[in-house]
Amino acid sequence: MNQNTVALAAAFGAVVVGLAVLLGSEAVGASESFVVVGGVVAQAGVAVLTGVVMRLPDPHEGEHGGDSGHA
Repeated sequence: MNQNTVALAAAFGAVVVGLAVLLGSEAVGASESFVVVGGVVAQAGVAVLTGVVMRLPDPHEGEHGGDSGHA
């Protein structure tokens, strides 16, 4: 597994956990601090996802035009 895969998996997990905490604590009427923590974790996950995607190489880089035989 390369570093990007691990970072993407961790960031996606943070988004899922953050949203679960955010929505769950809102649904049960938990204190406002739980809602804030869930939102912060979800936003941090989105920020990391954005950073990882920005570092990925361009899939079209290295192509020189022409038909590669793919539809």
